[in-house]
Amino acid sequence: MLHSGGKFYPAPYNGYYPDINFISRNPDSCKNDLLKDFMWIKELGYNSMRIVGIGEEVIEDYSNGKLAVSACCNENNNQSTYELNESTYQEYYSALATVFKLAEQAGLKIILLVRLHPNYSTTETHFAKLAKHFSTTTTLMAYDIFNEPLYFDTLEREKKDIYELVKRWQKIKNDNAPNQLSTIGMTGVREVIEWDPNIMSVDFLSFHPYEYEPNQVMSEIFWYGKHVKVPWMIGETGVPADNDSISYDVQKNFADKTLYQTFNCGGIGYSWWQFRDVKWFDFHQDFLGVVSRDGITKLKDGSVVHGTAKPMNDVIKSFEIPKTKGECVQPDNYYNYSRNTYFKLTGKLTDAKGTPIEGGIILAWSEDWTQLYHTVSKQDGSFELFSQYPFYHWKASATEYSMVRGDVNMTQVVTDQSKNTKKADLGNLTLSPLGF
Repeated sequence: MLHSGGKFYPAPYNGYYPDINFISRNPDSCKNDLLKDFMWIKELGYNSMRIVGIGEEVIEDYSNGKLAVSACCNENNNQSTYELNESTYQEYYSALATVFKLAEQAGLKIILLVRLHPNYSTTETHFAKLAKHFSTTTTLMAYDIFNEPLYFDTLEREKKDIYELVKRWQKIKNDNAPNQLSTIGMTGVREVIEWDPNIMSVDFLSFHPYEYEPNQVMSEIFWYGKHVKVPWMIGETGVPADNDSISYDVQKNFADKTLYQTFNCGGIGYSWWQFRDVKWFDFHQDFLGVVSRDGITKLKDGSVVHGTAKPMNDVIKSFEIPKTKGECVQPDNYYNYSRNTYFKLTGKLTDAKGTPIEGGIILAWSEDWTQLYHTVSKQDGSFELFSQYPFYHWKASATEYSMVRGDVNMTQVVTDQSKNTKKADLGNLTLSPLGF
């Protein structure tokens, strides 16, 4: 977002451009660039997009929860914050309204990321005001009210507290924008430890699985399909490709198999992070885009945009919902993504009656808490969690059950000489069903 002459203007993310010479600060040209990008997204086969940045308020003063918005204000792309008051609200609304109108013109729907904060009621007041103002905007399909709590909610919370928190947020949405939807961006299965997907009263969940280990995304989608009761979609996923160190075919094949896995496992939507490649000096982040930063492309109306579409977009454009669902595939490494063998943590998840709990999540960490792996309990409740280093700390939970935690007794670690594997057994771990 730009700020000039006391007004806010929507603008494309400046990191999408090859260098500073491509970046406009003229409100009219920014509006035109956004429209062309939106038209391109539509031509590539997408029907909606998640907008980040412009809808997210900033807590400017943590002592009182005073809110502001961030905008670029000069030729060096420096960001400044502007306190949200009655005057700035109107300009802020105007900038958002422009984005919605451009999306409508391109034939797209929007999921808007806002920034509710569990510890600051001012963010809830802001959301109520925002939702009410745009309650009749049909292009605005849904609000993403909290992004990746595993990373961005720094406090440990009880599931009961999270249940009440999300219930309150949903009521705010329903009271002010009953005809729009709500979602929360979840990192994946590890959220079960606290932000349990089945206790979320949002309209749908948006999962963000990534391929940190082989077949991790296919495995996570299989788990969502089997254990998540709330409607869900893939809100972010992707693998990087620069067509040099990683072929575009790798990205295209990943899109193909995970898109069909999502449909076959019961997902209601699929989206990719992100639109264009960037230059954040990390290969994984830099080349996730569905569009490269190289070259130019002519759209159907003859207008020109910067960048070149990658072949993975062919998967999106050609996808047609099959009349019948295929198999929701359980990968052969579902219980041990990386096929580690050095250290093994075993045990069993049951309820108080001894009934096995399938699909529970077990996480374990290295001694300094910097590295971790997770696995899933089997039908009989048993689990085997492998790594290439010793585990010292662990947590376990299952959806709609309590969480338990502890440390590994290293004096009881034994070695399986036949497999050269060190083992520690946690025994039977009892989980209690949630009483709400």
